Amino acid sequence: VLMKVLPNVEACVLVGGCVLAVDLLTVAHEASERIAIPLQSNLLAATAFMEPLKEWLYIGKDGVQVGPMEKDAIRRAWSKKNIDWTSKCWASSMTDWKRLRDIRELRWALALRLPVLTPTQ
Repeated sequence: VLMKVLPNVEACVLVGGCVLAVDLLTVAHEASERIAIPLQSNLLAATAFMEPLKEWLYIGKDGVQVGPMEKDAIRRAWSKKNIDWTSKCWASSMTDWKRLRDIRELRWALALRLPVLTPTQ
């Protein structure tokens, strides 16, 4: 219904609806290759007080394994050029090491532009 009425389409585009739609589509399947955590009733309350998970590892340019570290540390390694798109990365519950460019979650974490919504919103 929203996109069948031209004024709705124009209003959606003017307020950044296209950007929001792209952001929602890209994070809808974030980490789909990883095992899902069973739903827990206290999960939301507990995550407010938790440190970021140090679950990521990568193979540096010198061939040495680095980690475990949180996703922000991966961003810092990227900005310092310690890793690139061909660097092998791994996180808990992944079956194999993959190139950074093949891990959707990290690709979007390293995107240059800030998303309209965070993955948890």
